Amino acid sequence: MTKRDFFRILIKIFALYSLILTVFYYIPSNISYAAYGFEPIILLLTLGAIIIPILLFVLLIRKTDLIIDLFKLDKGFDDEQIMFENFDGVKIIQLALLIIGIYLIIYYLPEFLQYVFLAFKKEVTPQGIDSFVYSNMDTTVDYFNWAISGMNLIVGYVILSNYHRLAKWLNKKKANA
Repeated sequence: MTKRDFFRILIKIFALYSLILTVFYYIPSNISYAAYGFEPIILLLTLGAIIIPILLFVLLIRKTDLIIDLFKLDKGFDDEQIMFENFDGVKIIQLALLIIGIYLIIYYLPEFLQYVFLAFKKEVTPQGIDSFVYSNMDTTVDYFNWAISGMNLIVGYVILSNYHRLAKWLNKKKANA
């Protein structure tokens, strides 16, 4: 694998991670801010916070070679090849996708389970299970964040179950190159 291929893979992995963060973190949180107060400036900031990372994703995926040339990432090394004896581009992307999928599941599973507990607690009795023990604990169920954490768990599972196909899609070479 050449240094250029390695940096191409790293940039595309960063772009995929940025897209996942944008879709499942920044968009829901900014939409919730816009829902509280419908003002034009908040709407513009929300659109900007959504459009800029998506444009960055498109730029990173489509113009990877231009970014490598612009920052001269593949220059200044002693040799041209990187020796990963059993790793090729697809396997490195698969490893990164596994890490992203596991991260999504580990990060959002406790939050999802907390919302499940709070919803169960709310349904069991109007006062809660034990008002004395849980008096300092916030017992409101935030259905929006519960749904977001559930979607992140689903995305993590989908990434883990389809990382072979995603890696091949991210590593496909340009037909004209």
